[in-house]
Amino acid sequence: MKKLIIVPLAALLLLSGCGADTAATKTGLGHVISIQKSADATAEKEGLAQVDAVMAAATFDADGKIIAVEIDNAQVKVNFDESGIVTTDKTVAPQTKVELGDKYGLIKASKIGKEWYQQIDELEAWMIGKTVDEVKALKVKQVDDNHPSVPDVAELNSKVTITVQDYIAAVAEAYANAK
Repeated sequence: MKKLIIVPLAALLLLSGCGADTAATKTGLGHVISIQKSADATAEKEGLAQVDAVMAAATFDADGKIIAVEIDNAQVKVNFDESGIVTTDKTVAPQTKVELGDKYGLIKASKIGKEWYQQIDELEAWMIGKTVDEVKALKVKQVDDNHPSVPDVAELNSKVTITVQDYIAAVAEAYANAK
């Protein structure tokens, strides 16, 4: 998990020095953690303890515009039976969605034929050159209960169909924490 933040942060710090006034740039980290998708065990179905830990590292210029951003999500799922016994293999280290790459499997359900990491790359690219207020003002729509805030702007409609509210919140926190 540490390499997830350290590697992008190091990359951002290097990027901030390329063609930018490093004295005028600030880099910050932000995160959003949720357990909303956790579920109790029943006689018919195993329980699920799920933690979604969204992380963002971003570098901002003197005007507060995003010049580099990296977003990832550690979606850690632990199943357990009705008696509370963990049934998930505890010897397998969890991976983030970026680390999983094509193995994450979103492309199977994607209406635009893009995996999660490809969609987050598109969202990050869209954020470049914008302030946090501009990013937070992104028009979104609810597609269904699992997708309450999908981008609803022409430039992202064919590129991003994932829910973005936690990613935006993590970038906003990165800005608040930027030094």
